[in-house]
Amino acid sequence: MNLTQVLNRISTGRALLIGLILAAFYYFLFLDQGMAQKAQIKAAQQEITTLQNQIKTNQAKLDRAEVYKKTAAEAGTSINKLLAMIPEQFGVSDLEKILSNEAKVAGSSLDNMQPDLPKISTAAKEFEEISVRIDLSGSFLQQMIFLSNLTKIPQILIVRKFTMDMNGQQKGDESPNIHMSAEIVAYRYRGSQLGGDANKGNQQGP
Repeated sequence: MNLTQVLNRISTGRALLIGLILAAFYYFLFLDQGMAQKAQIKAAQQEITTLQNQIKTNQAKLDRAEVYKKTAAEAGTSINKLLAMIPEQFGVSDLEKILSNEAKVAGSSLDNMQPDLPKISTAAKEFEEISVRIDLSGSFLQQMIFLSNLTKIPQILIVRKFTMDMNGQQKGDESPNIHMSAEIVAYRYRGSQLGGDANKGNQQGP
């Protein structure tokens, strides 16, 4: 019996059943595999999108960290410069030495130098004011050289209560003798003392 005879003997119901079986076999063998591959591709695309978003987030964090690092470095440099101009190891004798040396360089006569007691700055408790009152005699040019040289010192110095007047009468072409009185203020950083003050406060309690 050949294939034609076999097919002719198959009834319509059996042929329909065989067709359904073949369709189901085709679906599970080919179509279902294609849909599974599409689902896998979609899941992979979602994972790629998630990874890309994570990369963007991490990059943003790195950028912020770099900005913070740069800002911290710049702030540290600025603080170091500030502390160099307001040294911690500095006292009245150091300020007196600066003023005495600059008076000699300018050629002025240092008539009087009276230090005041150091006091905590009203601007910030981290700093202490150190002041010295001076009286200088010399020509106008010498007094200007003295003040100018103070501005070249890499430290914060403030001139307060400044007065200048002429001593006696000018004689001929001689430069008049100028008397200058001023209060020179410097600042000292109280870094090492702040911790001790805080500990004393904690020990005293309420």
